[in-house]
Amino acid sequence: MVKNKVIKVVSKVLKKKESEINLKLKMGDIREWDSLAQLNIYIELIKKFKYKKQDMNKLSKVKSVKDWIKYFS
Repeated sequence: MVKNKVIKVVSKVLKKKESEINLKLKMGDIREWDSLAQLNIYIELIKKFKYKKQDMNKLSKVKSVKDWIKYFS
């Protein structure tokens, strides 16, 4: 469930098909995933999961789709 939501958000923000998004995809792998896209992914995921608690130390280590899934699991 978390995985599907994360992939959906990442594909929306990066304007890519969900089939193009995999767990190994990380910031910098594609031109569209820059620091601004990273921030937009974070904002959209916060909304999607209604997440209140934020661990900035842990958040600073998020660099890939797999990392986003772990962060929100």
